[in-house]
Amino acid sequence: MTKRTTALYTKAGHYWSGITLAVFIGFHLFNQLASLMGANAHITVMQAFRTVYRHPVAETILLAAVAFQVITGLLLIFTRKRSSLAEKIQVYSGLYLSFFLLFHVGAVLYGRSRGLDTNFYFAAAGLNIYPATFFFIPYYLLAVSAISLHVAAIHYIKTGSRRWSGAIAVTGLLAAVLIITGFTNGFRWRHMPAANEQFIRQSVGG
Repeated sequence: MTKRTTALYTKAGHYWSGITLAVFIGFHLFNQLASLMGANAHITVMQAFRTVYRHPVAETILLAAVAFQVITGLLLIFTRKRSSLAEKIQVYSGLYLSFFLLFHVGAVLYGRSRGLDTNFYFAAAGLNIYPATFFFIPYYLLAVSAISLHVAAIHYIKTGSRRWSGAIAVTGLLAAVLIITGFTNGFRWRHMPAANEQFIRQSVGG
């Protein structure tokens, strides 16, 4: 297999795994925004979505897409030169997303192996319990922001539209702030179930 063929397969794999994850992430972010209406609203939406993405076939596809996205993304970063600002934003946001996907998916799978329901309170625990907040608030803010910046950079590279690319980036940044606001009850903090509090304190050594 030639380098050109390998590059084409890598790019195709990255594209299709990206499309798969984009669909899931869109629904996932909608679910996260439901936190603005409270924990019960968030859990109700999550339970409806879980009937699809927790199906063994769908979950296997999603996990495979995460692996493909991270691996092919890193390969593309180290095999292609990036010179413009949009290309650099695409690279750096992609690097953070690779870190986030590996860390986040790993944490969810680990939590499930410990018998925890990885619902609203699983994510909210790190955002509401001191001192974990100092890690998890920027962690989630950067993750949602990186998604929008990555998409905005790709859109600009493909279309040259500053207006729409800027709108995508700003929308993502706003969504990031709203999600953190919802999960922390407007930074008035939420009470966590004992099992979730214990899990997060053991995880951060608090």
